[in-house]
Order: sequence, then structure tokens, then C-alpha cells
Amino acid sequence: MLRRLAAIAACVIFLAAVPTGSLYVTTLPTGADVWIDGTYVGRSPLVLSGLATGRHTVGLTKTGWDPLQIEVSVVAAQTTLSSTKLDPAKTSARPLPGSIAIHGIPADATLIDGVAAAVSKDGTIQASAGTHELSVRTPRGRVTRTVRVWPQTRTDVVLQPEVEAPRPSVVAPAEDYLPRSAIHIVGERVVIRYAGHEVVGRIGATAYRVDGKSADYGEAPTMIGPRLYLPLELLTMLSSGPR
Repeated sequence: MLRRLAAIAACVIFLAAVPTGSLYVTTLPTGADVWIDGTYVGRSPLVLSGLATGRHTVGLTKTGWDPLQIEVSVVAAQTTLSSTKLDPAKTSARPLPGSIAIHGIPADATLIDGVAAAVSKDGTIQASAGTHELSVRTPRGRVTRTVRVWPQTRTDVVLQPEVEAPRPSVVAPAEDYLPRSAIHIVGERVVIRYAGHEVVGRIGATAYRVDGKSADYGEAPTMIGPRLYLPLELLTMLSSGPR
């Protein structure tokens, strides 16, 4: 009996000593179903803790997009970042539409590729997947943006009262690309520390400091409801990994 108990205790000690790490999975577009080594674990973006160190197979699927399998390596006591861009499904059927939501300056009229667009009850405009010219008539004049729409995904566009920015003003929820612990908001000051980068900005101001240098991403940090939105180009840079 004592020998059996000793064997069980040794097994418990061995299991407790197995090194583990974490995996942070993000995709573009978000909302992809994620499998780890054949087991479904949820939808992107997500953080998985307690994974055994070593190689793992990550499966990604989303309706309207090609499924994908990738290999990742999990390191003990560290968080491994897996950031993947999915490709639209190569089928003869037309891709599913997405939508556009406009924030900021009130719009008197909206055109997509020169055609008047209707705004739905939830405030969004349905648009086919692909690149479009979005033209909005505002009290300050007409504003035009080039916008990319993804299938079954909402693209948020913020219109600023300043002179039209030279870059597409597409923003996205910061928490869809970064862990919440990387985002710090004190009053109107926004600080992002992630993957060796430090980004400092201010709500409503388009000037940023990225790794100690001035940068222009075309749009200011914006609160839409309780969520922080940042320029998609900036989020993509941060989520691509360590500098």
C-alpha cells in the first residue's frame, strides 16, 4: 500500500513539473473558429494558457474563408503570438457581404462607388466584399475614403473634422488584436505596451509616439461605446510580433 501511494505521489510531482506556456491567437478577419491539436478551443482572438511546451497544430476556419492549419511552438513561461491573415474562399459563389459603420461627423448622404447607399436600422451600410470608394457628404463638405470590406465583418470608419487625411481612416477594436493587459487608459491618455513596442496617444488627437518617435496613422484613438478603437494599420503592426 505504501509503495502504491509513493508511486502515485511521484506521478503527481512529475505532472506538476511539466513546463507550460501560453498561446495568443489572432486572425484577420476576427471570429475564426480555432482548434488546437484537433480540439476546439473557441474563436479568435483568444489566449490559451497551460499548454505543454513544444510544437502544436492550430486549425482555423471561418465561413467564406479558406481553412488553414499552422504549426506553432509554445515556450515555457512565455506567451507565443500567432497572427494569421485568412484568404477568401476560392469558390464560384459570390463572397458573403460585409458592412461599413461611419462614426464622427454626421453624414447627410453616403455613396459607395458613386451609388447612394442606404443605412440600416443598426446604423451600418451593407457592402460587398472588396475595396470600395466611400464618399460621405457632411456639413463641412464631401469626404472620400478608400475602404476594404471583409465578408461577414464590420469595417468602422471614423470621420474627423480636420482636413482629409491622406491615409484610409479605418479603425478596429484594440482588444480584437491585443490582450487587455497591454492597453492602459488614464483620462484621455492612451498607452499601449506590447511585443516590445510602446505607443502613446491621446483620445481625439492624431499625433502618436511609437517607440519614442513621432508617427502618423491618420486617425486618433477613439472610444466607441466602452471599447477603444485604434487605426487598423497600427494594430496590424503591433500584432505582427516583436520588433
